[in-house]
Amino acid sequence: MRFFAVLFLAAFCCMSSPAFVAAQEGDYDEYEPTFDMGDQMIIISGGLFAPLFYQSLAGDINSTRLTVGGVGSLQWSTYLNNNMSVGAEGGGMFAFTPNGRNLFMVPVTARFSYVLRKHPFDFPLSLAAGLNFVRLDSTFRVMPIIKPGISGFWSYNSSWSFGLNLVYWWVPDIYMGPSPPREQSRLGNFLEVSLSARYYF
Repeated sequence: MRFFAVLFLAAFCCMSSPAFVAAQEGDYDEYEPTFDMGDQMIIISGGLFAPLFYQSLAGDINSTRLTVGGVGSLQWSTYLNNNMSVGAEGGGMFAFTPNGRNLFMVPVTARFSYVLRKHPFDFPLSLAAGLNFVRLDSTFRVMPIIKPGISGFWSYNSSWSFGLNLVYWWVPDIYMGPSPPREQSRLGNFLEVSLSARYYF
């Protein structure tokens, strides 16, 4: 829980910084960024995590019965050219079941992004995949995760931009043995809605 609190606080501080406040008043650099191979960025994000539904392997749809939770992440990326970047991301989410049990998911992923640009805005289309470390009370599992997403960022200057992310979390929870049976396998579907501060270096 402390991890998420630190991420939310850092994101809030970035959004309330003098640079961001000045940007809201129109005091920003008329700088159109161009990136080359090796240019890097750090992104810190925090926001809401919305459980959507579980789907069985037979196609049946069921409610997750989870509350809306919180999500936070830290991402590093390096540019391949002006429109493409690759990187790594670590973060996590929390939510609660109706009887108050805690669900935590901590994905560690590799990420590829393709950026559409219209200065001073850019719109990264991303795909991340990796391992998801899941804990529900004392139960712990490691699952795969795939996260397609779209973001919209506004460039304040050559070093900072701020944006909004919509990221779909697809989490397969597959059982192969007789206990629990394969029929209990399910595909988790969730939505992240978060704010980001992005720093280039």
